Amino acid sequence: MVCGFNTEIEFEGTRFHVQTEIRKVADIETAVYVKGAVIHSLRISYPDLSTAEEGREKQIMQLLEGQHRQVIEQIRAGEIRPRSAPASIANPPGHL
Repeated sequence: MVCGFNTEIEFEGTRFHVQTEIRKVADIETAVYVKGAVIHSLRISYPDLSTAEEGREKQIMQLLEGQHRQVIEQIRAGEIRPRSAPASIANPPGHL
């Protein structure tokens, strides 16, 4: 039975937790967490796959792994980052 993938990576001083799993019968979701908060998610639906259970499980595993790796590469490329507060909120005038 295919379960999913979990990976912890650090990029530019931020620790990311990447989790990919099957959410519904035909959906794969990857969520990216920083300090317990979801900062990014990607959900795809996969088409009907091979009818043989063994072949189907292999195909699903390949889709899971491919999506998981894709999101990790997006983090490493700087395309997925934690949201930060605008400077005006983070450092209001008159405050140190």
